[in-house]
Amino acid sequence: MERPAREGNDDAQKAKLIFFSLAALVTILLIWSFYTAHTARRERDQAMQEIDLVKQENGKLEQMLKDQNQINDDLKSKLQLCESKLKAKPAAKKPAAAKKKAIKKIIKSKKKTK
Repeated sequence: MERPAREGNDDAQKAKLIFFSLAALVTILLIWSFYTAHTARRERDQAMQEIDLVKQENGKLEQMLKDQNQINDDLKSKLQLCESKLKAKPAAKKPAAAKKKAIKKIIKSKKKTK
């Protein structure tokens, strides 16, 4: 008669063992999930900080590009102004250039006579 009581005790102990094993497994999984969530959160925060830094740097670079484009446009307008002046001046300077050549010839001829 003791056998049925012993088998009932063994079944209860097996059930307790299974329950505690599952509880330990769930606890380990819970701890592991908290750890991975923490590391993922930390990586996300670092990525967000890096994105903010990149956005700030991008804004600075865009401003520098705008400034350089403005300088470039100013230089282009000055170049066009100089080119237009240059195109207008050669027609007026041609007689002056001819006079300079004539003066140089006279100076050379005087040097040869000395």
